[in-house]
Amino acid sequence: MRQLIVASTTLGLFLALWGIASAQQPMKNPHKKLSRSCETCHTAVSFSDVRFDHSKTDFTLDGRHKSIVCLSCHVVQDFSKVDNECMACHEDVHLGQLGVTCENCHTSRAWNAFDGEEIHSSSNFPLMGRHVLLDCASCHLEQVPSNFYETPTRCVACHQMDYLEASQPGHVSGGFHTQCGQCHTFSSWRPGLMPDHDPFFPIFSGRHRNEWSSCVQCHTDPGNNSVFNCLTCHEHAQPETDGAHVGMSGYVYASAECYSCHPTGEAGRFVDHDAQFFPIYSGAHNGKWATCSTCHVDRGNASVFDCLGCHEHDQNRMDDKHSGEDNYVYASSACYDCHPDGRD
Repeated sequence: MRQLIVASTTLGLFLALWGIASAQQPMKNPHKKLSRSCETCHTAVSFSDVRFDHSKTDFTLDGRHKSIVCLSCHVVQDFSKVDNECMACHEDVHLGQLGVTCENCHTSRAWNAFDGEEIHSSSNFPLMGRHVLLDCASCHLEQVPSNFYETPTRCVACHQMDYLEASQPGHVSGGFHTQCGQCHTFSSWRPGLMPDHDPFFPIFSGRHRNEWSSCVQCHTDPGNNSVFNCLTCHEHAQPETDGAHVGMSGYVYASAECYSCHPTGEAGRFVDHDAQFFPIYSGAHNGKWATCSTCHVDRGNASVFDCLGCHEHDQNRMDDKHSGEDNYVYASSACYDCHPDGRD
């Protein structure tokens, strides 16, 4: 029994001395090359509790980079062997076709957090209007990331079904072109407005501005946009209109004829007046009248005109001046017989 007690005491003393000796031996430093002290990164609480201030380097950690472990980017033997280029850690799925600067599209907040508006601002298709609200896959359909540059930019590439299914008016049957931007805007697909309509007929300026709400108000045939109707809004009584156009060659009570004489929608714009009757768009009378009624005093009969309303000649003086002139009469019709072009 005495021998057992002595043996146990001896063994305990040996283990205690071995532990003290082991504690005095320093741990082997895993960092083969590192000039910083241990306290720069490690704490006394736990050796695995690393608290390094990365802002003191040339690569500040922000966003998702804050949560990754050191060895995701660094080599434990030499922390200086690290590349701060994105592609050192991230695979370039675009195969270099979008450049080497990942920050142009990606952020450290999240790899798939894109600022599409900013990305597209320097491209040949800047995002505007409703396009800003779309996600990338809405336009980059079934495309591998390396082929984003192959995305077509023509409207019809995405809106072909809108074009084919349009019925008010029918785009296919009406022969509409597929340059959607000439009628539609980025802000709203509907209503479709034709900004170049004014060269055909002024609807964004002149008398008809704000007098219509949709294309079908004038273009009554959805299948043929060349068909239009003036008389729906301009409810002229045909007898009155017929009388106002007496003597005008080719006159018919129809919308097409309205346009032929009123191509700008202004009242009394009879474009053939100079050639057929009397020069009012050229010569001395150009700009001297306001409406048809300036000369045509009988609204029901356009063949009646009055010269003396503007030319207030004294009859006695005119009679003396025209003495000896055959068939002279102090009347507008006689004025026209001798002055058919309005000249002296």
